[in-house]
Amino acid sequence: MPIRIVRYTADHVAAVRDLNRRLSPDEVLEELQFPETPDPGWLPGMELFVALEDGAARGGYMLRRQEFSVLGETVPVAHYRQPLSEGVIDRKYAMLALRLVRDALVREPRLYALGMGGFQNPLPQMLKRLGWRICAVPFHFKVVHPFRFLREIQALRTTPARRFLLDAAAYTGAGWLGLRLMGHARRVRNVKSETAARFSEWADAVWEQSRTGYTLLAARNSGILDALYPPGDPRFLRIRAAGGWAVLLDTAMEGHKQFGNIRVGTIVDCLAPPEDAATVVRAATRTLEKRGVDLIVSNQLHAGWCQALAAAGFRRGPSNFLFAASPALAALLEDAEDGDLHINRGDGDGPIHL
Repeated sequence: MPIRIVRYTADHVAAVRDLNRRLSPDEVLEELQFPETPDPGWLPGMELFVALEDGAARGGYMLRRQEFSVLGETVPVAHYRQPLSEGVIDRKYAMLALRLVRDALVREPRLYALGMGGFQNPLPQMLKRLGWRICAVPFHFKVVHPFRFLREIQALRTTPARRFLLDAAAYTGAGWLGLRLMGHARRVRNVKSETAARFSEWADAVWEQSRTGYTLLAARNSGILDALYPPGDPRFLRIRAAGGWAVLLDTAMEGHKQFGNIRVGTIVDCLAPPEDAATVVRAATRTLEKRGVDLIVSNQLHAGWCQALAAAGFRRGPSNFLFAASPALAALLEDAEDGDLHINRGDGDGPIHL
């Protein structure tokens, strides 16, 4: 019986569970696990689909339907999320990944994908062959406490020689001096800001004032923001500054494969008219510095926010966080540069793993 791609229902849960066990028997690879419920309850507008063959699940994907502002006009768009195919372990299903994305394009031609782990991975390579517009969303970082950074940053401590050099730099103070000369470790001066327990009318005003300043911008009114960053979730810190806002995380890592045991601050999401980006970034950075984080990171695509981060002492590192727009969505952005688009982690899976 040929493979059918259908909406995920409770009748398919057992088949999806079997698929997950085949793909990752020990459940160690989260990226090879499809939700074992048709209603994961993460975000509004989410739809899940599974590929079935004689009752067996062979793959699936998620669509999150939402509204974007494109050149100030409201346009329906969907996020193509977590496509999963048994083709990763069985070449018999090697073409299923292509079928999944084509099925999603029929349901919503204006799609985007985000993250994907870098250009070398199969999904972005396939999307590029299909004519999608793809770019990297720059990764920005600022070292606040050089000693802990140098001693813990596992992404750099990959060989005995590197570990020796980083330890030497940490204990002699040479690392502190070098990072300070690069703009790291310098504290941002105080900027007037305040924390907010939730988003409300003031966030709606920011949305209306900001939307025309960006070629592409996902809807970020108060209702959407409270769904993305629930008021009852203690992880999220919301700050207001200069007619804009930012959502922050302060996470104490434990044995992280990249960050080790560093305390990481993250600027997850943010919005303001482009001319106010620098003030919002300074307020966000200062808030995290005062909380005592060792490192601050953020992925931001828009040129104004990238410049604001650089002015606050951030530097760029390699990015494996990609943005891809389907041909129908890319056609709306034909005259836009990548730096005209406001894209960050708030448009994707949010603060997962941060």
